[in-house]
Amino acid sequence: MTTKTRAKTNGTSLLRTGEVAARIQAGRAGLVPSALKVVDLVTQEPSWVLTSSVSEVADRAGTSESTVIRACQGLGFKGFHDLKLALASDLATQEREHDDLERAEGIGPRTPRRDVPQLVLRNSAAVLQDVIRTLDLDAYEGALEALTAARRIIVIGNGTSSAPAQDCAYRLTTLGLLVHAPSDTFGQHLTARALEDKDAVLAISHTGATKETLVAVEAARSGGARVVAVTSHLRSPLATHAHHVLVAGGPELGFRQEAMTSRLAHLAVLDTLFVGIALSRPKRSREFLDVMADVTAEHSL
Repeated sequence: MTTKTRAKTNGTSLLRTGEVAARIQAGRAGLVPSALKVVDLVTQEPSWVLTSSVSEVADRAGTSESTVIRACQGLGFKGFHDLKLALASDLATQEREHDDLERAEGIGPRTPRRDVPQLVLRNSAAVLQDVIRTLDLDAYEGALEALTAARRIIVIGNGTSSAPAQDCAYRLTTLGLLVHAPSDTFGQHLTARALEDKDAVLAISHTGATKETLVAVEAARSGGARVVAVTSHLRSPLATHAHHVLVAGGPELGFRQEAMTSRLAHLAVLDTLFVGIALSRPKRSREFLDVMADVTAEHSL
């Protein structure tokens, strides 16, 4: 480590939220070990990275300048300068929110129960704000086109993604789409095998590596169906099988595991798909939403 590099080192706080943190969360699974050293340095000492050159970061991470640049590109940035611009904005925002984030992440047995709702919901808001930072808008438009044009749609989700899948299928049905969300894995596989090129699959998976989900997706794709994936990780088995990949996730925060915070992000993305599809076919959507209102009234006391 050079003298200049040592002089810049300080005890700055970790990078917790913002575009850079969101991209690292989504893309780190696909990075090689040398690139991971770079992104870990960005996470652990963001203020130092912001004031350092690419050669200093390479020296500190124990890797090469080209690896630093490739690590930045692996996260979706054009290069090191592009990452630093986003990092500067993130740190300015984090500084304003520092005290609240520290308190929220420090939830524990001694936290006053009356403080829990405010702290948890503040973290939830931060997770949702990060969704737009990792959502590929070209992929989103492609997903809208595939789902709107589909003759029928199968929604697949297992484990913590099961409930969002069921909710999504129900809501898309209210728009007049022919949608099915089999709850058991055999049913998912069997239904997926019957899909053709005019059909689509909407697969939801936090890890993007759930075997049961992948089996159904592979079966659907082999029949020609379009595959839309909602996942927390840009590089995953599910992402490689999907035509349109919508990435959104959340960090692990104390008692709230990563899959729990990511589910909020996934629900938000599914909501954008619902609204986008409704706007793509407004007349038909309005007709079916009116039918939904009538059915709801019939089942209300």
